[in-house]
Amino acid sequence: MDTRAQPERMADFFDARSAGHEAHMERSISDFHRFYESIARPISETDAAVQILDIGCGTGLELEAIFKKAPNALVTALDLSPGMLRELRKRYEVRLDQLTVIRESYLEVPLGEGDYDYAVGVMTLHHLLPARKKALYRRIRRALNRGGLYIEGDWVVSLEEERRYLSEYRERCGHLETSDEGGYHIDVPLSLETEKHLLLKAGFSSVDVIWQANGNGVYVARG
Repeated sequence: MDTRAQPERMADFFDARSAGHEAHMERSISDFHRFYESIARPISETDAAVQILDIGCGTGLELEAIFKKAPNALVTALDLSPGMLRELRKRYEVRLDQLTVIRESYLEVPLGEGDYDYAVGVMTLHHLLPARKKALYRRIRRALNRGGLYIEGDWVVSLEEERRYLSEYRERCGHLETSDEGGYHIDVPLSLETEKHLLLKAGFSSVDVIWQANGNGVYVARG
C-alpha cells in the first residue's frame, strides 16, 4: 500500500506557502537572479505597452526583470491561488494599472487568439503530464501574435529521471480523471529533449535553450 501523503490541490498548496514563496524559490533555484534575468532576456527593450501573458504567475518574481526591459508592459497574470495573487498585488502596488489579474486555471480559462507579444510560464508547468502540456502549448501559441515569443523557465531533468517521475505519477495517481491532471501539486518534471519535442509538436517553429544550470532551464519558442 502507498503510504505517501495524498497530493494537495494546487490552489491549497500554494495558498499555504504564499507568504514565504520568494524565500523558498531563492533556496530552490541555483543562480536565482540569473534564472529570472534570463526569463526577461528575449524581451526587447521598449517603452511600448507590449502585451504579456504570465501563466501561473504566483507572486510575480519574473516580472521585476521584465519591467526593467519593458516598463510600460501590460501583463495578464493568471494564477489559481488567492494568496499568491494577494502577494503579487502587494509587490507591484505601483503598477496595478498595468496588471490584469485573473484567478483561474490556465488549463481552463480562454487565452485568446493573437493577443500577446510575449507569453511566459515560470516554475509552474512541471506539474503537467506531456499530453496536457502539449495541449496547453497549442493554446499559448494561438494566443501569441505573429512573431510572438513564449518563454519558459522550469525544472528540467534527464530522460532517465523523467521516466522515473512519470512512472511514480502513474503509480500514485492512476486513479485520477484526465480532467484532474494539473489540479494537484504533483511533480512530473520533463527533460529538455521532451520539452522541445512537445513545443514543436504544438506548432512552434523553433525552440532555443538560452540558459541552463543545476536542473533548471530557460527556453524560448517562436510562434
